[in-house]
Amino acid sequence: MKSTKALAAIACLAAAACTTPAPAPAPYAGLQMSTYDTDTEYTTTYTADGFTLLVNYRYERLTVRASAAAAQCKAALASVANSLAERRQRQIEPVTEQSIHLTTSRTWYGKVTACSITAPIAWKR
Repeated sequence: MKSTKALAAIACLAAAACTTPAPAPAPYAGLQMSTYDTDTEYTTTYTADGFTLLVNYRYERLTVRASAAAAQCKAALASVANSLAERRQRQIEPVTEQSIHLTTSRTWYGKVTACSITAPIAWKR
């Protein structure tokens, strides 16, 4: 009986590990997210000279390499930023690597499942 409960508990923990999203940075916790596509959600905080963009991205395929995951997440950030700029009919400055804050979540066996990326986006002058 005890082994059945232990196996059930392990199965629940494993299932939870597979579905845990990347955590949003503290200032963005609880904000309403907009849907960009089936794998991407975002929220913005507008400022006088641009906006701060938070993107949550879920990978279509699980990946082990952190560099591949980071590249996909940065591409998602760029797509959302360009789309938002087009809506406002404005151009944006290139995003510097130093201004990006990226976190990823992994399954219990090490595969990357999602990322959260934040960066300040500045309007071109």
